[in-house]
Amino acid sequence: MVYGVFGGCYSDWYIVGYFDNRNDADKYCCISNADYYVKPLKNLTNEKDLSKVELKYTHEVLFDYDKNNKYTMRKEPDRYRCYIDNELHCNSITKSNGWYHWIKFEINISHNNRKLAEKIAQDYLAELRSYGDGKIYDENIKLMNEKFVRPFKEKERLEKEKQLREKELAELKRLKEKYEQRTKMV
Repeated sequence: MVYGVFGGCYSDWYIVGYFDNRNDADKYCCISNADYYVKPLKNLTNEKDLSKVELKYTHEVLFDYDKNNKYTMRKEPDRYRCYIDNELHCNSITKSNGWYHWIKFEINISHNNRKLAEKIAQDYLAELRSYGDGKIYDENIKLMNEKFVRPFKEKERLEKEKQLREKELAELKRLKEKYEQRTKMV
C-alpha cells in the first residue's frame, strides 16, 4: 500500500507526494506545519487486464514566434493526451490570437514518441511557412487543416456509401422474396 500526502481542499487540492508506510506519511504531515493529510492509495496494477489496450497519442507541439518571424519550439515533453480508438484522430493546426504569439500542432501517432511528434510538427511548420514566403497566414492554416481532414471525410463518405448499398441490397432481396412468394401462390 502507498500513502499519499495531499494538501488543499474541495476542488483546490494537490498532491504533495507519497510514502510506503503510513507512520512516515503522518510524521511528514506533522513536521510540515501545513494542512496536509494522508490517504491510502490502492494499487491498481492487477485491477483490470490492460494487455490488450492499445493507446494512441495526441502530442501538442507549440512554437512561439516573434515579430521577426523567428519560431522556437517549446520544451514540453509531457504535453500529450492518450486515447483509445481503432483509428488515429486527425492532425490539426491552431494559431493564437491576441497578445500571445504561438502556433500549435496536434500530432496523432500510435505510440508515445515525442521526438517523432516534434519532427512531424517541424515539417508541418516548414510546409506552412513555405506557403506564405516565410510567414504564416490564417488562410494557409485553414488549407492545411482541410488537407488533414480530407482522408477522414473520404473514408466517412465511403462508409456511408457502403451502408446505403447494403440497405438497397437488403431492400432488393426483400422485394425479390416477396415477388417469389406471390408467383408461387399463382
